[in-house]
Amino acid sequence: MKVKVKDIAKAAGVSPTTVSLVLNNRPSRIAEDTKEHILRVAREMQFQKESEIDFSEFKKVKTLGMVVPDVMSSFYHRLAEETSRHAFYQEYTVFQCYTNDDIQCFYMAVEGLMAKNVDGIIIIPPRTMDKENVKLLKSLQKSGVPMVLLDRAAYAVFCDFVTADNKHGGRIATEYLIKHGHNGIGCLVGEANVYTSRKRVEGYREALAAAKIPFDKDLVYYGNYDIESGRAGMEILWEKGVTAVVAGNDLMAYGVYLFAKEHHLSIPGDLSVIGYDNTELCGLMDVPLTSVDQNTDTMASKAVEVLLRRIEEPAADEPEPARNYYFTPYVVERDSVGVMNQSSAKRSEMR
Repeated sequence: MKVKVKDIAKAAGVSPTTVSLVLNNRPSRIAEDTKEHILRVAREMQFQKESEIDFSEFKKVKTLGMVVPDVMSSFYHRLAEETSRHAFYQEYTVFQCYTNDDIQCFYMAVEGLMAKNVDGIIIIPPRTMDKENVKLLKSLQKSGVPMVLLDRAAYAVFCDFVTADNKHGGRIATEYLIKHGHNGIGCLVGEANVYTSRKRVEGYREALAAAKIPFDKDLVYYGNYDIESGRAGMEILWEKGVTAVVAGNDLMAYGVYLFAKEHHLSIPGDLSVIGYDNTELCGLMDVPLTSVDQNTDTMASKAVEVLLRRIEEPAADEPEPARNYYFTPYVVERDSVGVMNQSSAKRSEMR
C-alpha cells in the first residue's frame, strides 16, 4: 500500500501540514529534532515523494536503440554521440548499449532494447559474427523492428547498411605513402574476419598494384584495432624492412609511435605512419598524425535518416528494398609522413 502524508503524520504524532512542510523542505519554525523525527519515520515507512512533473502531459517518447562494440574507441564514441545528436533533432531519444565486442553482451543488448520496445535499432556488429549472431539479427528483422547496420556489415543479414568506403580509405592511405616515395609499405588492421579489415586490405592491395609494387602478404599484420596490436605488429613489420605503414586506426598508429620511441626511431625520419579515423588522438601525439577521416557526422546523420524513414513509412505490401550507403573518406594531412630518405631506401631494398 502506498504510504501517504497523513500516515506519516499519524505515526510521528504531528499534523499532516507539519509533515508536508518538512518533506517539501519549506520554511517553517519546526524544531530540528522534530524535523529529524519526521524524516526518520518517513524513511522507515519507505515513503516515496510523488514527482512534481505531470508526465501525462507529455506525448509518447520516441526512442531508438544503438548497439556499440567498443567504449574505448574514440571513433565509435564519436559516432554514437553524433547519432544521438541527429536523433535528438528529430525528437528521438537514443538508448546506447556498449558491448566491448563481447558476444554475450551483444545478445543482452539486442534483447534488452527489444524488451524496451524501441522504435528502431542501429547496430554496429561485434567483430565475431557467427551463425548464432546472424540468427539473432534475422530474428530481429522478422519481429518487425526496423534495423540499420552501421560501419560493419554482417554476413547474410540483408538490411539498410551505412558505412564509409573502407576499400577507398585503404587505397588513398597507401597512395599517400607511395606519393612520398615509399614502396616498402606495411599494413596493420584488425582481425581478418572483420568487414572493415578486409576492405581496407583490398584497398591497400589495389594501390600497390596500381603503382606496380608487388603485394607481400607478410607485410599485412592482423591485430585487434588496439594500441598493443599496433606496437606488436610494427615490431614484426620493422624486421621485414618496411619504411612506412598504414595503421588500421589511430590507436594502432599510437602503438607504432610507442615502438618507434622504444627503438629510438624518428617519425617521419625513419618511419612514416598514416592512421585511420582522424580522432582527437592525432593532435595529441608528439608528431601530429596524418589520418584518414571517415565522415563520421555524415554517416551518423544518414543512419538516423534511413532508420526514421523505415519507422515512419506507411505499411506496404512491397517495402522499399534495403540499400547500402557508402561515404567517401579522405586524408587529413599532418606531420607523420615524410619523403623516403636514403637510409629508408636501403632498408626497403634489403627486403
